[in-house]
Amino acid sequence: MTTLAQALLTMVDMTQPSQRIPDLWWGLAPIDCWLAALRGAALLGGAAWGMVHPLDHPFDPEAHRQVVWLFVAFAAYSALLYLVNALRPGRLLLLYRIAMVLDLAFIFILVRLTGGMTSNFYLAFYLLIALHAFYFGLATGAAVAILAGLVYPFADVWPPPIGLSDLALRVGFFLLVGFCMGGLAERERRERRLTVQLNRELRERQAHLREAQEQLIRSERLATVGELAAGLAHDLRNPLAGVSGALHVLAGQLPSDDPRQALLAEIQAQIARMNKTLTDLLWHARPPTPQCLPLNVNEVVEQALWFLPVASGSKIEVVKHLQPGLPPLRLDPNLLHQALLNILVNGRQAMPEGGQLTVSTGLRRNLLGKEQVVEVTIADTGPGIAHENLPRIFQPFFTTKAQGTGLGLAIAARIVEQHGGRIWVESEAGKGATFRIVLPVPAEDTARSQANAIAAR
Repeated sequence: MTTLAQALLTMVDMTQPSQRIPDLWWGLAPIDCWLAALRGAALLGGAAWGMVHPLDHPFDPEAHRQVVWLFVAFAAYSALLYLVNALRPGRLLLLYRIAMVLDLAFIFILVRLTGGMTSNFYLAFYLLIALHAFYFGLATGAAVAILAGLVYPFADVWPPPIGLSDLALRVGFFLLVGFCMGGLAERERRERRLTVQLNRELRERQAHLREAQEQLIRSERLATVGELAAGLAHDLRNPLAGVSGALHVLAGQLPSDDPRQALLAEIQAQIARMNKTLTDLLWHARPPTPQCLPLNVNEVVEQALWFLPVASGSKIEVVKHLQPGLPPLRLDPNLLHQALLNILVNGRQAMPEGGQLTVSTGLRRNLLGKEQVVEVTIADTGPGIAHENLPRIFQPFFTTKAQGTGLGLAIAARIVEQHGGRIWVESEAGKGATFRIVLPVPAEDTARSQANAIAAR
């Protein structure tokens, strides 16, 4: 029985027997075609058995005609079953349940006409129970077995000619077949669903693994490029410094109103831009180790704002909201200054026509509400960042600017992470961008702040 169930269940996913497999013939799935063929075989086999085996002793022509008409009725409603499914597809499961009742009645009448409980056609009950248990599951298989056990005793006179013990044995086997076949079908369904789920998870993990491998390859390539860029940056910075110094000397030897001063100033600006790019490349390839000191973050913010280059005549308004009395943090002033300046410059460049650049600081609780953090917010009123670019905004070498290197925000993010903090951006197209930096407050300062707050009450 186990072998039969496994052989049948390999043909179809039993979750939706007639819907999960592509249609083959008259809207039937492979398992339904198999059941249709089995129904035809039952018709031919029953007819052949009736021809070669006498229905009773002595031969009764009237009973023979009744059996013939019974098989004709079986063939008719079987054909009607599949005709209705062809004309009105999608109702095969309901039609199967209707056919189940008709099949049960067909077998009962066939047994009664061919000798009652002495008829060998009672074996068809087993086939009916097994098929419905296999197709519909344990509940339906058990229900068919119980119905067969209830109607079979009425197929003959009472008391049964085969004896009560044999009758009970046959009915008991009805139930045994229904429950065993239904249980096997349910187990196979669960195993099949588990296999499908495991295969899906395996494919997902394989996809993640391939993605991780691709990221690793890209990281290795970027590391190689970074090392090469760092070497080039180190070798180019010294000549640039010499050229810049020579230009400074040359500018000092020319009158201030000499028209060549403008050309020298432009050259100096380009050299400064190249030097900044080389410095970013060198920093990204070989980031320095933070040298942290206890500092107030407001001091670093003020210093970064002082160094923020704003062209004369610019319409950019810088607004500060710095909360006083912030607890000191363990910071590297130079590195955090660089991170803040990169974000400020990014905000300024996002507003070429002018706008408002707002810098805020404040003491907050972290997401769990247990630890204090200092939050630095830098918001601009520029065009904002496209939604599809938000996940990549801190990736190295990602930029939407024609002359950008894509390292400024990546360096800022790495510096914040080196300080144990977090950085993210909030933006909507046309509504500007807001960068938020969260830096942890040392545990002793958190305890001191809580004690002061309690004392103030």
